[in-house]
Amino acid sequence: MLNRFPVAVKVLVAPALIIMLMVGIIMTAVVALHQQQSAFFRVVGGSLNTANMTTRLLVSIAEVQSDLLRYSQLEQRLAPSDQLLTDLRRSIKSRYSTIDALFGEIKTTTLGSGEADAVSNISDFLTIHRAVSLRILDGTSSGTTAVSTLMAHYQQLQSYIVELGTRTAESARAAEVQAGLYVNRLSQYILYGSFAVVIGSVLIAFYVGRAISHPLTQLISALTAIAEGNVNVRIPGLKRRDELGEMARAVNVFSSVSRDLRDREHLLTEKSQQLEAASKHKSEFLASMSHELRTPLNAILGFNEMILGQTYGDVPPDMQAPLVQIQASGKHLLRLINNVLDLAKIEAGRMELSLSDYSVYEVVDNVRSTLESLAAEKGLQFVVRLPPDIPVAYGDAGRITQCLMNLAGNAIKFTKRGKVEIAVECRGQVLMYKVTDTGMGIAPEKMETLFTEFKQTDASIANEFGGTGLGLSISKKFIEMHGGRIWVESESGKGSAFIFEVPLRVREGGPT
Repeated sequence: MLNRFPVAVKVLVAPALIIMLMVGIIMTAVVALHQQQSAFFRVVGGSLNTANMTTRLLVSIAEVQSDLLRYSQLEQRLAPSDQLLTDLRRSIKSRYSTIDALFGEIKTTTLGSGEADAVSNISDFLTIHRAVSLRILDGTSSGTTAVSTLMAHYQQLQSYIVELGTRTAESARAAEVQAGLYVNRLSQYILYGSFAVVIGSVLIAFYVGRAISHPLTQLISALTAIAEGNVNVRIPGLKRRDELGEMARAVNVFSSVSRDLRDREHLLTEKSQQLEAASKHKSEFLASMSHELRTPLNAILGFNEMILGQTYGDVPPDMQAPLVQIQASGKHLLRLINNVLDLAKIEAGRMELSLSDYSVYEVVDNVRSTLESLAAEKGLQFVVRLPPDIPVAYGDAGRITQCLMNLAGNAIKFTKRGKVEIAVECRGQVLMYKVTDTGMGIAPEKMETLFTEFKQTDASIANEFGGTGLGLSISKKFIEMHGGRIWVESESGKGSAFIFEVPLRVREGGPT
């Protein structure tokens, strides 16, 4: 049934029901507090207030009784018009006003049947007591008979007032007991209700949570299966009308797309394997043809150099320039062939390092002596910085020289003014070679493809400076074969720094 409602509604169902149950418990507690408050007011504002007023009434009547007895005694010695008797009469009459007010409050208080009888008796005897008192004050009744009658009525009145107070206290205790029983029962109901709310809340939260989490778990399992390659897994919840149904349908579309992609991947894998095999055959062919390609070209260059050296006789002046051009072009072609063949050997897994002890000074000096004249032709400073305490290294000196020659040659090629510097530093068991220049620099977006085969940073640069884009790629592979790494630090327009690190002592059978 919950499948038809949005997830947002289902998420609100459990909290809403729990809140409603808690509101019910709170309302019950509020009703209980109101009932307790009413019981308290009945005790304090009813019975206890009545008991307080009866006490004050008894005291007031006792004061009147005392004043009347005093008045009877003074009346026998003083004249009726004496000021003391006049003040005493006025005081007694005013006290009756206080008594009437107190008794009026007692009568308006909610009373039980026993208390009502006592109040009725008090009212009768209070009327009689007042009548006798007024007759004494008016002089119509005097003597011991009137006083005796007044005393008898006072004693009876006093007994009724005490009875009223006793019954009022009993009513208060009864109300207190009743309220205590009510509170105890209500406390039990609230306790049981709280337990019921907790259990109901847990059940509601579990039911609603399961209605959301169970289909999500199923969808996650389906996605996991799809990610593992099982694209034919059954997708649950496709017929749901809520967001989970939409998610299930989206997962179903993803499964269909994954199925198509897997089929295409199989085709691409087959094509890739075919291309990889073809590439391997090509690399193996080039690697095996290295001797056949280099030998004729070296012979051509050798014969041309002998002709230039006039080994076969004088060379006419008009033939000098073409022969020099042939020599330069042949050497350039040989370098290209060497690079292509080196790359082919590396890809075919047939390239091996010739490891031996070598002098870092000799490696750097070979590069300096080879490229110094080229830097001088362009008016560049060619600086070499080597610390005097570099130890003897172990590696392939020829490949290290080739890498350093590629980096320094590129630096001179792409630097129009300023300087090119080669620096070497030994850091523990690591040799760091650094070639810096003040050339054009490299844009950040071009650095990712900098070490890719046959890739140059810009076509216009290739047209201006030449090159095939193999030097950096081959250098990177040779450095990695030594167990090292190479990187570049550059800013466009501010020069570049190519840095590579190799172990001081390359391990036998290391990375190849």
